[in-house]
Amino acid sequence: MPTAETLVLLPLSILTLESADSIRFLYRRFLSKLTDKSLNAFYYACSYAKVDYSRFMNATASMALKLIPENLRAQPVFLCIDDTIVPKCGKKFEDVSKLFDHSAHHGSGYLNGHCFVSVMLCVPVWDKDRIVCQALPLSYRMWQKKESKLELAASMVRQVMPELAEKKNVILLCDSCYTKGDLVSVADEYQNLGLIGNARYDSVLYDLAPQPTGKRGRPAKHGRRLSVERDFTLSGEKICGYYIGTRRVLTNILAQGKSLPM
Repeated sequence: MPTAETLVLLPLSILTLESADSIRFLYRRFLSKLTDKSLNAFYYACSYAKVDYSRFMNATASMALKLIPENLRAQPVFLCIDDTIVPKCGKKFEDVSKLFDHSAHHGSGYLNGHCFVSVMLCVPVWDKDRIVCQALPLSYRMWQKKESKLELAASMVRQVMPELAEKKNVILLCDSCYTKGDLVSVADEYQNLGLIGNARYDSVLYDLAPQPTGKRGRPAKHGRRLSVERDFTLSGEKICGYYIGTRRVLTNILAQGKSLPM
């Protein structure tokens, strides 16, 4: 029972602070005010407790879905995927490695630290007369370079999708680092799962393959190369700060022969 109580307090603190920089961070900001347990008690539980921590993710998702009011059940829910770097001053930490931080502004983009891939669930709730998305972190997993961050994110999505099976529309949100085959292909595995993500600026876009002409020779796999500036019809006014335009295209971030709206 003491171990079970300790482990329950950890996800509670993550949900409350919406962050998990470290166990020490959680303890100083939240746990020390809630319990008389020492910091070492939480370190010990994480190191030696025989518990499948991955199940916390499914339990949290199940509880988050219960927050959705009855009249918003038909609204989509969002799975947000990103990664964050936690810098370390020394090199003696387990699994610490040299990482590149594109947001660093201290002269060098490289630092020693841990990289965590995170998945967050956003569910619709009412805020007075407006629908807003309540964000709840589901899981953080340390990237140990045994697999790519894309594969790590894909495995977390596959794990939580059974909890979202009854939702009509689940949408993955990610930036251009994750809009690639290993994660994009997960959307094809579930009928209720879609993906909205940024594409790299240098991504090559092609028009859809033309209809076969009946002439000799191999049919074209794609149409002509497209330009965002030349071949997309954008809205006359900005929508949420952006000019909007859509067109179904073929691109190299997907499996051969598949298209998506851009």
